[in-house]
Amino acid sequence: MDHLERIIAAVNNLPTLPTVFAAISEAMEDPRTSADKLAQIISTDQVSALKVLKVANSPFFGFRGRIDTISEAVFYLGFNEIRNIVFALSVINSFSKTTSIPQFQPVDFWAHSIAVGIATRVIGAGSNAESLENYFLGGILHDIGKLIFFQFAKKDFIAALEIAENKKISLKSAEAEIFKFDHTVAGHMLAQKWKLPVSFQNVILYHHSGVTADSTDNLIPSVYLGNIVAKMLNLGRAGDDSIPKPNPQIWDKLKLPAGYFSKIRPRLEEDFNNTVRIMLHE
Repeated sequence: MDHLERIIAAVNNLPTLPTVFAAISEAMEDPRTSADKLAQIISTDQVSALKVLKVANSPFFGFRGRIDTISEAVFYLGFNEIRNIVFALSVINSFSKTTSIPQFQPVDFWAHSIAVGIATRVIGAGSNAESLENYFLGGILHDIGKLIFFQFAKKDFIAALEIAENKKISLKSAEAEIFKFDHTVAGHMLAQKWKLPVSFQNVILYHHSGVTADSTDNLIPSVYLGNIVAKMLNLGRAGDDSIPKPNPQIWDKLKLPAGYFSKIRPRLEEDFNNTVRIMLHE
Protein backbone atom coordinates (compact mmCIF):
# COMPACT_ATOMS: atom_id res chain seq x y z
CA MET A 1 0.00 0.00 0.00
CA ASP A 2 1.51 3.35 -1.04
CA HIS A 3 1.32 6.60 0.95
CA LEU A 4 -1.78 7.92 -0.82
CA GLU A 5 -3.71 4.67 -0.38
CA ARG A 6 -2.76 4.55 3.30
CA ILE A 7 -3.89 8.12 3.97
CA ILE A 8 -7.14 7.60 2.03
CA ALA A 9 -7.85 4.48 4.09
CA ALA A 10 -7.07 6.34 7.33
CA VAL A 11 -9.35 9.25 6.45
CA ASN A 12 -12.15 6.90 5.44
CA ASN A 13 -11.88 5.19 8.83
CA LEU A 14 -12.14 8.43 10.77
CA PRO A 15 -15.50 9.10 12.43
CA THR A 16 -18.02 11.40 10.79
CA LEU A 17 -18.66 14.92 12.01
CA PRO A 18 -19.07 15.35 15.78
CA THR A 19 -22.63 14.59 16.93
CA VAL A 20 -23.40 18.05 18.33
CA PHE A 21 -22.19 19.79 15.17
CA ALA A 22 -24.16 17.41 12.95
CA ALA A 23 -27.30 18.06 15.03
CA ILE A 24 -26.78 21.83 14.78
CA SER A 25 -26.27 21.66 11.01
CA GLU A 26 -29.44 19.57 10.61
CA ALA A 27 -31.44 21.98 12.76
CA MET A 28 -30.20 24.96 10.75
CA GLU A 29 -31.63 23.43 7.58
CA ASP A 30 -35.07 24.02 9.08
CA PRO A 31 -35.96 27.74 8.72
CA ARG A 32 -38.26 27.41 11.74
CA THR A 33 -35.38 26.56 14.10
CA SER A 34 -35.14 29.17 16.84
CA ALA A 35 -32.13 30.39 18.84
CA ASP A 36 -33.57 28.55 21.86
CA LYS A 37 -33.73 25.27 19.93
CA LEU A 38 -30.12 25.64 18.79
CA ALA A 39 -29.06 26.51 22.33
CA GLN A 40 -30.81 23.38 23.58
CA ILE A 41 -28.75 21.23 21.18
CA ILE A 42 -25.47 22.89 22.11
CA SER A 43 -26.22 22.56 25.81
CA THR A 44 -26.32 18.76 25.55
CA ASP A 45 -22.53 19.02 25.76
CA GLN A 46 -21.95 21.13 28.86
CA VAL A 47 -18.18 21.45 28.38
CA SER A 48 -18.58 22.78 24.83
CA ALA A 49 -21.47 25.01 25.87
CA LEU A 50 -19.35 26.67 28.56
CA LYS A 51 -16.48 27.26 26.13
CA VAL A 52 -18.87 28.63 23.49
CA LEU A 53 -20.09 31.17 26.04
CA LYS A 54 -16.53 32.16 26.96
CA VAL A 55 -15.52 32.54 23.30
CA ALA A 56 -18.68 34.53 22.52
CA ASN A 57 -17.93 36.88 25.42
CA SER A 58 -14.31 37.44 24.36
CA PRO A 59 -13.45 40.89 22.92
CA PHE A 60 -12.41 39.14 19.69
CA PHE A 61 -16.03 38.92 18.51
CA GLY A 62 -16.65 42.55 19.33
CA PHE A 63 -19.70 42.23 21.57
CA ARG A 64 -19.54 44.96 24.20
CA GLY A 65 -22.22 43.69 26.57
CA ARG A 66 -22.48 40.49 28.56
CA ILE A 67 -23.74 37.26 26.99
CA ASP A 68 -25.14 35.04 29.75
CA THR A 69 -26.82 32.21 27.84
CA ILE A 70 -26.26 30.16 24.71
CA SER A 71 -29.53 31.55 23.32
CA GLU A 72 -28.14 35.08 23.66
CA ALA A 73 -24.88 33.98 22.00
CA VAL A 74 -26.84 32.58 19.04
CA PHE A 75 -28.92 35.77 18.85
CA TYR A 76 -25.99 38.19 18.92
CA LEU A 77 -23.37 36.25 16.94
CA GLY A 78 -25.72 34.44 14.57
CA PHE A 79 -26.44 30.79 13.79
CA ASN A 80 -23.47 30.26 11.47
CA GLU A 81 -20.87 31.86 13.73
CA ILE A 82 -21.97 29.79 16.72
CA ARG A 83 -22.07 26.61 14.64
CA ASN A 84 -18.52 27.32 13.46
CA ILE A 85 -17.27 27.91 17.01
CA VAL A 86 -18.82 24.60 18.10
CA PHE A 87 -17.20 22.86 15.16
CA ALA A 88 -13.78 24.39 15.89
CA LEU A 89 -13.97 23.16 19.49
CA SER A 90 -15.14 19.71 18.34
CA VAL A 91 -12.33 19.32 15.82
CA ILE A 92 -9.69 20.38 18.34
CA ASN A 93 -11.03 17.81 20.79
CA SER A 94 -11.17 15.09 18.10
CA PHE A 95 -7.39 14.89 17.84
CA SER A 96 -5.14 14.00 20.76
CA LYS A 97 -3.16 16.94 22.15
CA THR A 98 -1.05 14.83 24.51
CA THR A 99 0.97 12.77 22.01
CA SER A 100 3.79 14.91 20.65
CA ILE A 101 7.32 14.85 19.31
CA PRO A 102 9.98 17.57 19.64
CA GLN A 103 9.42 18.76 16.07
CA PHE A 104 5.61 18.80 16.23
CA GLN A 105 3.48 19.42 19.30
CA PRO A 106 -0.31 19.43 18.75
CA VAL A 107 -0.92 22.12 21.39
CA ASP A 108 1.46 24.46 19.54
CA PHE A 109 -0.14 23.42 16.25
CA TRP A 110 -3.62 24.35 17.49
CA ALA A 111 -2.29 27.62 18.93
CA HIS A 112 -0.96 28.45 15.45
CA SER A 113 -4.29 27.46 13.89
CA ILE A 114 -6.21 29.67 16.32
CA ALA A 115 -3.81 32.53 15.56
CA VAL A 116 -4.47 32.11 11.84
CA GLY A 117 -8.21 32.07 12.53
CA ILE A 118 -7.97 35.32 14.48
CA ALA A 119 -5.68 36.99 11.93
CA THR A 120 -7.92 35.82 9.08
CA ARG A 121 -11.01 37.38 10.64
CA VAL A 122 -9.16 40.63 11.35
CA ILE A 123 -7.90 40.73 7.75
CA GLY A 124 -11.41 40.04 6.49
CA ALA A 125 -12.68 43.00 8.50
CA GLY A 126 -9.91 45.21 7.12
CA SER A 127 -10.74 44.23 3.55
CA ASN A 128 -14.43 45.01 4.12
CA ALA A 129 -15.60 41.43 3.57
CA GLU A 130 -19.38 41.19 3.29
CA SER A 131 -19.60 38.46 5.94
CA LEU A 132 -17.00 37.32 8.47
CA GLU A 133 -18.79 34.24 9.80
CA ASN A 134 -16.50 31.70 8.06
CA TYR A 135 -13.20 33.50 8.58
CA PHE A 136 -12.29 32.26 12.06
CA LEU A 137 -13.07 28.61 11.30
CA GLY A 138 -11.39 28.82 7.88
CA GLY A 139 -8.15 29.85 9.57
CA ILE A 140 -8.42 27.13 12.19
CA LEU A 141 -8.94 24.38 9.59
CA HIS A 142 -6.31 25.42 7.05
CA ASP A 143 -3.53 23.02 8.21
CA ILE A 144 -5.70 20.10 9.36
CA GLY A 145 -3.92 17.78 6.91
CA LYS A 146 -0.76 17.92 9.02
CA LEU A 147 -2.62 16.15 11.81
CA ILE A 148 -3.61 13.40 9.37
CA PHE A 149 0.07 12.82 8.60
CA PHE A 150 1.03 13.07 12.27
CA GLN A 151 -1.62 10.61 13.41
CA PHE A 152 -1.47 8.05 10.60
CA ALA A 153 2.01 8.33 9.05
CA LYS A 154 4.10 9.64 11.94
CA LYS A 155 7.46 8.12 10.93
CA ASP A 156 7.31 9.58 7.43
CA PHE A 157 5.95 12.89 8.72
CA ILE A 158 8.94 13.14 11.08
CA ALA A 159 11.19 12.53 8.08
CA ALA A 160 9.46 15.39 6.25
CA LEU A 161 9.89 17.68 9.27
CA GLU A 162 13.61 16.85 9.36
CA ILE A 163 14.00 17.48 5.62
CA ALA A 164 12.27 20.85 5.97
CA GLU A 165 14.60 21.84 8.80
CA ASN A 166 17.83 20.54 7.23
CA LYS A 167 17.19 21.87 3.74
CA LYS A 168 15.54 25.10 4.93
CA ILE A 169 12.51 24.47 2.74
CA SER A 170 8.80 24.60 3.47
CA LEU A 171 7.19 21.61 5.14
CA LYS A 172 4.81 21.43 2.18
CA SER A 173 7.76 20.83 -0.17
CA ALA A 174 9.33 18.31 2.20
CA GLU A 175 6.05 16.40 2.45
CA ALA A 176 5.90 16.21 -1.33
CA GLU A 177 9.36 14.59 -1.34
CA ILE A 178 8.24 11.91 1.11
CA PHE A 179 4.57 11.35 0.33
CA LYS A 180 4.38 12.63 -3.28
CA PHE A 181 1.56 14.89 -2.06
CA ASP A 182 1.25 17.34 0.84
CA HIS A 183 -0.95 18.25 3.79
CA THR A 184 -3.28 20.39 1.67
CA VAL A 185 -4.34 17.25 -0.21
CA ALA A 186 -4.67 15.18 2.97
CA GLY A 187 -6.73 17.94 4.62
CA HIS A 188 -8.93 18.26 1.55
CA MET A 189 -9.68 14.52 1.76
CA LEU A 190 -10.85 14.97 5.34
CA ALA A 191 -12.96 18.02 4.44
CA GLN A 192 -14.65 15.97 1.73
CA LYS A 193 -15.17 13.08 4.15
CA TRP A 194 -16.86 15.48 6.56
CA LYS A 195 -18.84 17.07 3.69
CA LEU A 196 -17.71 20.55 4.69
CA PRO A 197 -18.85 23.46 2.52
CA VAL A 198 -16.77 23.98 -0.63
CA SER A 199 -15.48 27.29 0.77
CA PHE A 200 -13.67 25.43 3.58
CA GLN A 201 -12.48 22.69 1.25
CA ASN A 202 -10.90 25.34 -0.97
CA VAL A 203 -9.27 27.12 1.98
CA ILE A 204 -7.56 23.87 2.98
CA LEU A 205 -6.49 23.06 -0.57
CA TYR A 206 -5.31 26.51 -1.67
CA HIS A 207 -4.11 28.30 1.47
CA HIS A 208 -0.48 28.21 0.29
CA SER A 209 -1.19 30.04 -2.97
CA GLY A 210 -4.00 32.27 -1.72
CA VAL A 211 -5.81 32.24 -5.05
CA THR A 212 -7.97 29.92 -7.14
CA ALA A 213 -9.22 30.23 -10.67
CA ASP A 214 -12.89 30.46 -9.71
CA SER A 215 -13.05 31.95 -6.21
CA THR A 216 -14.23 35.54 -5.97
CA ASP A 217 -14.45 36.07 -2.20
CA ASN A 218 -11.65 37.11 0.15
CA LEU A 219 -11.64 34.07 2.43
CA ILE A 220 -8.77 32.14 0.79
CA PRO A 221 -6.43 35.15 0.41
CA SER A 222 -7.26 36.20 3.98
CA VAL A 223 -6.29 32.76 5.33
CA TYR A 224 -3.14 32.85 3.19
CA LEU A 225 -2.10 36.19 4.64
CA GLY A 226 -3.29 35.26 8.14
CA ASN A 227 -0.93 32.27 8.07
CA ILE A 228 2.00 34.51 7.21
CA VAL A 229 1.06 37.01 9.95
CA ALA A 230 0.78 34.26 12.59
CA LYS A 231 4.22 32.94 11.62
CA MET A 232 5.82 36.39 11.62
CA LEU A 233 4.47 37.05 15.12
CA ASN A 234 5.49 33.57 16.37
CA LEU A 235 1.96 32.76 17.50
CA GLY A 236 2.04 28.99 17.96
CA ARG A 237 4.01 26.69 15.69
CA ALA A 238 2.75 24.49 12.87
CA GLY A 239 5.82 22.34 12.23
CA ASP A 240 8.13 24.65 10.31
CA ASP A 241 9.19 28.27 10.53
CA SER A 242 9.45 29.12 6.83
CA ILE A 243 7.68 32.38 5.97
CA PRO A 244 6.84 32.83 2.29
CA LYS A 245 7.07 36.21 0.64
CA PRO A 246 3.47 37.43 0.23
CA ASN A 247 2.01 37.04 -3.24
CA PRO A 248 1.48 40.55 -4.72
CA GLN A 249 -1.90 39.40 -6.05
CA ILE A 250 -3.09 39.06 -2.46
CA TRP A 251 -2.37 42.69 -1.60
CA ASP A 252 -4.16 43.79 -4.77
CA LYS A 253 -7.19 41.67 -3.93
CA LEU A 254 -7.55 42.53 -0.25
CA LYS A 255 -6.76 46.26 -0.54
CA LEU A 256 -5.88 46.61 3.13
CA PRO A 257 -5.25 50.14 4.47
CA ALA A 258 -1.64 51.31 4.72
CA GLY A 259 -0.07 50.41 8.07
CA TYR A 260 -2.96 48.08 8.90
CA PHE A 261 -0.91 45.38 10.65
CA SER A 262 1.03 47.82 12.81
CA LYS A 263 -2.26 49.24 13.97
CA ILE A 264 -3.97 45.93 14.76
CA ARG A 265 -0.99 43.97 16.11
CA PRO A 266 -1.53 44.68 19.86
CA ARG A 267 -5.23 43.73 19.64
CA LEU A 268 -4.43 40.65 17.55
CA GLU A 269 -1.89 39.38 20.09
CA GLU A 270 -4.28 40.04 22.99
CA ASP A 271 -7.11 38.22 21.23
CA PHE A 272 -4.76 35.32 20.50
CA ASN A 273 -3.74 34.94 24.16
CA ASN A 274 -7.34 35.09 25.37
CA THR A 275 -8.71 32.69 22.78
CA VAL A 276 -5.93 30.11 23.21
CA ARG A 277 -6.52 30.15 26.96
CA ILE A 278 -10.22 29.49 26.48
CA MET A 279 -10.06 26.92 23.67
CA LEU A 280 -6.99 24.94 24.69
CA HIS A 281 -6.47 25.30 28.42
CA GLU A 282 -9.63 26.16 30.37
